[in-house]
Amino acid sequence: MRRKESIIYVNFAPYDNTGRILDFLLESFNLVILLSFDFHKLNNKHSSNYLKIFLNGKEIDKKKFFKLPTPEALLFISLPFIALIIAIQSVWNIVKLSFKYGKFDIYLSVNAFTAWIGNILRDLNVVDKTIFWVWDYYPPGYPDWRIRLARWAYWRFDKMNTISSNRTIFLNNKLVELRQQIGVLAKSRKYLVVPIGTNPTKTRVNRKNIIGHFGVLKRFQGLDLLFDNLDSLSDKIPNLKVEIIGSGPDEKYFRQRAKKFPMVKFYGYIKEDNLIDNIIRHWNVGLAAYIPDTSSPAYWTDPAKIKAYISQGLPVITTSITPFSVEIKKSGAGVIVDYFDPQEFVDGVFTILQSQKKFRNKAYELSKKYYYKDMYPRLFYFR
Repeated sequence: MRRKESIIYVNFAPYDNTGRILDFLLESFNLVILLSFDFHKLNNKHSSNYLKIFLNGKEIDKKKFFKLPTPEALLFISLPFIALIIAIQSVWNIVKLSFKYGKFDIYLSVNAFTAWIGNILRDLNVVDKTIFWVWDYYPPGYPDWRIRLARWAYWRFDKMNTISSNRTIFLNNKLVELRQQIGVLAKSRKYLVVPIGTNPTKTRVNRKNIIGHFGVLKRFQGLDLLFDNLDSLSDKIPNLKVEIIGSGPDEKYFRQRAKKFPMVKFYGYIKEDNLIDNIIRHWNVGLAAYIPDTSSPAYWTDPAKIKAYISQGLPVITTSITPFSVEIKKSGAGVIVDYFDPQEFVDGVFTILQSQKKFRNKAYELSKKYYYKDMYPRLFYFR
């Protein structure tokens, strides 16, 4: 990787700079073309369907993309049309830009569908090499047949582009092993794993009692565990506060649940990463209590919210669903609880609050292991 190289980076809001990946690209590449699309229903005042051009780390141009108006009731039916619009806008705009900037060196995406678009552009000789950084696996056995069908379609793209991309890299070994077990990848080969990075920041203990949650608001993220036990916690913890950063398909549901709890504050969707970090570092406990559901992608992915927590030295309460819970337990950076045992959750909160300094130090030490500037160069070492 050389500073003079160009890169096209495609992702979905609100994950554009997850683990500071966009920051790294702006620091490392002379020309960065960012394409960002909606993934979840976010209460976001700013359009998240756009193309941005960065030169030497500075934004020099922005173009808004057409966004198909889709009422929630028609979202599933409209998915093929949304995908088609994304593909057409991506190919059209990147081909146009190639006349101005020449052939692009690298195309990077973390999504199987947009990785397919990148391989089309490579075959058109618009980009030189494609990188598919595999972030997810969506188990097929989802109860709702519509979601099950969408996942089946996504898996077709995943299998195809895992093989056809110039470089395929995974967030964790579990994603590799799954594909080896079903014959998509050869068991005899080793595959590169590059996890989501951190931006370690040494922070001081906050004497307030704040439980925080950061991320897309979806029920499988386990935020119900907090609301189910908030009466018990507030009775025992003086001046307890709850702060929630993010938006998503279940935001209205959680705001409704919070109406009886005056100590709960919703920040909504925040785009600025430094502002998010500044809020998180004042929390005492970071919640990532994923529900143990076999159809949940949390079983497979690397949890961005936990990486954001430990980056600010914030201790974590999580469940054993995410593979990263092993690291949390081993390092002492938080507490692993049984989602279906309310007392474990309450006790976990007290355990962290009573030993704040110890847990914060452990979280900070763990975050240094995944510093993004050490992790991400490996994405671009072509052999």
